[in-house]
Amino acid sequence: MTEARPVSTSPLTSLPFRVHLAGQAVSRLGDGVVAVTFAFAALAVAPDGRGIPMVLLALWVSRFVFVAYGGALPDRIGRLPVMFGADLVRLGAQLFPALTFAFGQPQLWHLVASAAVYGAATAFFMPGAVGLLPELVRPTQLQKANSWLGVAGDTGRLAGPSLAALLVAFGGVPLALFFDAATFVFSLLSLAWLWRLVPRRQEPEAAEGEAHGPRERVRFLDAMRIMPRVPYVLGAILIWVPAQIGLASVSVLGPIAVRDTLGSIEEWGVLVTFLAAGGLLGALVSGMVRVAWRGVLVVVLLAVSMPVQLIALAYGQDLVVIAAALFLTSLTAGVAGIVFDTLVQLSVPASMLSRVGSFETTMTTAMVPLGFAIALPLANLVGRTAYLAGLAAVIVVTSGAVLLWAVARSGVRDRFVEESAGDLAGRDA
Repeated sequence: MTEARPVSTSPLTSLPFRVHLAGQAVSRLGDGVVAVTFAFAALAVAPDGRGIPMVLLALWVSRFVFVAYGGALPDRIGRLPVMFGADLVRLGAQLFPALTFAFGQPQLWHLVASAAVYGAATAFFMPGAVGLLPELVRPTQLQKANSWLGVAGDTGRLAGPSLAALLVAFGGVPLALFFDAATFVFSLLSLAWLWRLVPRRQEPEAAEGEAHGPRERVRFLDAMRIMPRVPYVLGAILIWVPAQIGLASVSVLGPIAVRDTLGSIEEWGVLVTFLAAGGLLGALVSGMVRVAWRGVLVVVLLAVSMPVQLIALAYGQDLVVIAAALFLTSLTAGVAGIVFDTLVQLSVPASMLSRVGSFETTMTTAMVPLGFAIALPLANLVGRTAYLAGLAAVIVVTSGAVLLWAVARSGVRDRFVEESAGDLAGRDA
């Protein structure tokens, strides 16, 4: 009898994952560049600043409108075909304003239309990416794989704005937009390579109890059926609803609070850097987290991260104290996000992964524009400190209720994670 060789826990031993990571690392750098570049572009065509909220609204609304379709399509026809098509559309969306800035007469509607198309395509790409990862690595490698992707994303968000400023300084807005378009070409090449590496895994199998043939409709609302079976996944999503409002509120009220407390708006830039650095370190650390109670860990980290951040901005009087609080809370939020992604991928049937990921996006995406809209009016109505502290209390109470309910339903050790990991690990041996 031959002994089974030990399986490496590093996802970098998987060629498909290395290809996927390379493509996403370059693409995420482009995302970091375009976020700043579009602000420069909007100000160039509309110096009064009205273009920035219009572009942001087009991006978020289109993503929200199409997110249900984006969750169902990858589960029906396969993740890679949908991701490839979405990146092809996003490439075109970036080339359109780049060409108008380089050779034509750029107008605000060019940017708004580009953002709307980009957001709609992203609504299809992201759910597909959620479901793709378990096809590229072994179950024991999932958390480290999510960690590597998180590092790539946070590095892009950290380095992208500085790179955008350099590109705009040397070649103007067109150079920065063409750079982002080039990152999509690289991503498309990596996806095409993946398509050749994993050709037989692109038609997801039906989950037990889910009988749908190729002609039957795969519905977004099917994701609701699985939610009672994964209480920690549903609970974390419910906590993220007020937490996303908190995130948007920090974006709106954070600069104002720093200016009023510390006397200068420049310190906000320092704090944003600490937030980004904390998220990057959190993504790195999360790959080393090994616990048998991922669901409890996610709920506890979410109960701490955003409330502490809100309290620090509400009551903090010292830059060092606020920066340390924001760094630590961003770190814990980064760990929570990676562990949550792994929890979903291990506990949700493969045939429904994209729809569940899309459901989570639907629930949380809508909260960001809502937070943008209500933060300043409510802060003016009840006071900024009371608003931030009250929102922190809502998140803590929600987390406590979720933890009690999830433990009663599923216990401390989530049995679905154990069953999925055990089945798949046995299949790997």
